[in-house]
Parts: sequence; C-alpha cells; structure tokens
Amino acid sequence: MKDENKWFILTITAIEHGKYHLFAFYDHSEDVLKELDYLQQIETTKNESEYKASFLSRMSHEIRTPMNGIIGMLTLARQSKQDAKQGSYYLQQAEDISKYLLSLINEVLDMSRMEAGKLELESKPFNIYHLKAQLNNIFKETIEKKNVLFKIDYFDFDVKYFMGDELRIMQILVNLLSNASKFTDNGEITVTFRQMYKEDKVANIMMRVHDTGKGMSREFLSHIFRPFEQEGVEISKKYGGSGLGMAITDQLVKLMGGEIVVDSLEGKGTDFTVFLNLPVAPSQEYEDEKEVVVEQFSFEKKRILLAEDNEINAEICMSVLNSKGAFVDRVENGQEAVDTFKKHAKNYYDLILMDIQMPQMDGYEATQIIRTMESGKAIPIFALSADAYVENKRYSKEMGMDGHFSKPIDFDVMEKELSEYFSRRDA
Repeated sequence: MKDENKWFILTITAIEHGKYHLFAFYDHSEDVLKELDYLQQIETTKNESEYKASFLSRMSHEIRTPMNGIIGMLTLARQSKQDAKQGSYYLQQAEDISKYLLSLINEVLDMSRMEAGKLELESKPFNIYHLKAQLNNIFKETIEKKNVLFKIDYFDFDVKYFMGDELRIMQILVNLLSNASKFTDNGEITVTFRQMYKEDKVANIMMRVHDTGKGMSREFLSHIFRPFEQEGVEISKKYGGSGLGMAITDQLVKLMGGEIVVDSLEGKGTDFTVFLNLPVAPSQEYEDEKEVVVEQFSFEKKRILLAEDNEINAEICMSVLNSKGAFVDRVENGQEAVDTFKKHAKNYYDLILMDIQMPQMDGYEATQIIRTMESGKAIPIFALSADAYVENKRYSKEMGMDGHFSKPIDFDVMEKELSEYFSRRDA
C-alpha cells in the first residue's frame, strides 16, 4: 500500500479469556472518500450561496443607485418649472442615467442566460472591416478628446467576409475598448485585427486592444473575469461601471469557442487579446449586400396599425410616431388587430407594429391570421417585445413577422432598421 492513501477500521477482540487476540482490519477508504466528497460539495454550495448573495446585493446596489438618480433628476425637473433650460438639463441627465440602467439590466440578463446555457449566437456573413467604422463612431471622438492617440489596424487579411455573430463580436470589442478608454489618460489605444492563418476555409482571427493606461495588479488579474469584480472601491467611485463587462466578454469568447489572454503591468498599460476561429463566408452569401443602397426611411404620412395592450407604452409610442408625422391606429389585443386590419382596404396600412404578449390573442397568432388574408401577405409586420435575444428575433421571423424591435423602443434604431428593411425589399 506504499504511495496510497487508505483508511482502515481496526477491531481487536480478546478470545479465550485473553489467551488470543483477533485483529480485524476493515478497509473503509471508499466511505471516507465519499464523505470528503460530500464535505467538498457542501463547501462549494456554501461558497456559491455566499457568492450569489453577494451578487444579488451588488446588483441591488447597482440598480438602486441609477434609479435614485433618475427619481432625483425628475424631481428637480418638476421643481424647476420656471427655468426651462434647467429643467431640460435635469431631464437630459435622467435620460442618460436611464440608458446606463438599461445597459446594466441587459448585462445582468446576458450573464443569467449565459450561466443557464441559453444564450444563442447568430451565424451570418459580416464584413470584418465594418467593425472599424463602428468602433470609430463610438470611441474616436471621446478618446481623442483626452489627447490619447486612437488607431485601428488590419494585417494579413486575404478575405473580408466571415460567418459569425457580428453584434456579439462588437460587444466584446466595445467592452474591452470601454475599459481602455476609461483607464487611459495619456499615450495611445490601438486595436489590431490580424488573420493568423486559414485552414479548411476557417480563419484564426486575432483581435487585440492595447492601451498605455493605469494597468492592473497581478492579484486582480487572477479574478478579473468574475461578475461585479473591480480592482478596488476607489475604481468604482472614480470610474463607475458595473464590473460585469469583463465577465460577459469572457463568457462570450468561450461561447464562440475562442480564447482571451490578458497581459497587464501596473502603471504601464494592458493588452487584451482575443483569438476566434471564424468560417470564411461563401461569396454568394454577401454578393447581394454590395448592391443594396439604403435609403432613409421616414414616418411622414405613414399609416401604422399599433397593437399594444399597455396604456403607457401605447401612449409613448403613439406620441413619438405622431410627432414624426405618422398616422397611428391603436388596438389593445391581437383579435382587435385582426379585425381592424380586415376592415380596411388593401395597402391602407404601411406597416403594423405588433406587441407579442397581449390578452385574448397574442401577437404571433394575430400575425399568422393576417398572413392568411390576401391583403395581409405583403404587409410589413414588426414585433414589439421585451425579449431581445437571437432566439426571440428568429422565432418572430418564423411566425411570419418581418422584424423585431425590443422594448424600451429606441425610435432612432427603429428608423434605421426600417430603412434597411424597405431598401432590401424594394431593391
């Protein structure tokens, strides 16, 4: 039994009034190992429970803080009725905080779905060079205002189009660049895209975000990808942020079958390097994209059928669309949407905005009924839903809808997506 860990129970029994002694060895190693395993599971469960309690506590704090800001700004706006400029400032502040709160909620939902294994990725053709324009639009002005050099370089690419989830790849890059921008006050921030190699029509792509910012301690690097982790309380107070961005980035990279490497030195800067294997898009997948010229969509004089059961949501949607020059008929459930659409002549409505969850008849069923009508075969129908994930959008398409707008509705995004839809349809 050399080099083995074994556990025995030894029983000594006197026989014939102590003339003899019986030594009985019982090997109960298996029982001990099971007990140790159970104790480890109990400890793990305890740690997970404490971690979840801490997570919920942090999440509650992160949500309550902007909520308090929104309520406070709205209170100040209401009190400054005589000063329109000051009131407008408070409302703008409330709107900015609301956007942060929405991004936080989206991040928490992303983390929840990732941990449950329910987050799905799209696989569509995208032009990797388009990422540069998007990143410049988001970060260039902000970074260069700090007198920090910002540049994006591409090396060794022999193709432009790949198959993958462009939105999630952008989310990874935006998270990494947000950190770089936040912690870099001088020097440079560079993004490097490099095609490492290509085999069997699959390319290994390296994406690196380099900065000359404050860097991170070696101790913090060991748990940088844990949710709500920040290097210190002073970091949270000075720079803000929820501490979820890195955890989501790590999970997204893993979900894509990739790898993320961090190299950082305090006071010198940080490099985040992501490696992804992306299939090269077949040429026929993107030939049509080059020919489509997107024309700006306008709501002016458009007739819209809005199916929305929530009074506040309906009021907001109608007010915004009316202010943009649209004529809106509102119904409260899917059955009313079907009946109202049936009453009018073909081509009366330019499009339908259909809430999904409604009483009596939901948006999916109403859409399918409308599609059976001669006048409803070509009418553009777009879902309105608080569910905003890939599978939700895909299911809306499967149910006969032409698109999917998530709530709260960003009407600028709606106009952009409608522009793209009608340009593709009319091409």
